[in-house]
Amino acid sequence: MAGEDVGAPPDRLWVHQEGIYRDEYQRTWVAVVEQGTNFLRARIQQVQVPLGDAVRPSHLLTSQLPLMWQLYPEQRYMDNNSRLWQIQHHLMVHILLDMLQKDPCQKQACEIQKCLQANNYMESKCQAVIQELRKCCARYPKGRSLVCSGFEKEEEEKLTLKSTSK
Repeated sequence: MAGEDVGAPPDRLWVHQEGIYRDEYQRTWVAVVEQGTNFLRARIQQVQVPLGDAVRPSHLLTSQLPLMWQLYPEQRYMDNNSRLWQIQHHLMVHILLDMLQKDPCQKQACEIQKCLQANNYMESKCQAVIQELRKCCARYPKGRSLVCSGFEKEEEEKLTLKSTSK
């Protein structure tokens, strides 16, 4: 890691687990898709995350986040599908105390990941741990938890799909 600029944005990010990426220096980053934009935008934050084995791309839950990003000019990133993203790097925006603290619902998110891995990614077998994350997310205001912002968006998408399929 000699020569690493800790404050510099990563040149490349590879998915390790749902919403968690590793860069060229093996630093871990949490990524969340920004809501309500007309173009692709994500917020990334460098966070030390205890990682297990990397998840195979075919086992990732449905996500708007790509498998890989590469830095391009003007602080934009191109993903593995040749789409350009605006990435808000943790040092450029929202340096808030609560963003620097540990995510309050990280433990529940890790429990879901363990359950899914143990049950061949069958969500129906992990409803109890998913409910624990719902309870945790309900205790905090929107934006307080990166884990919850991604989880809540996924829950909304499931409800939308369910209502349109009726």
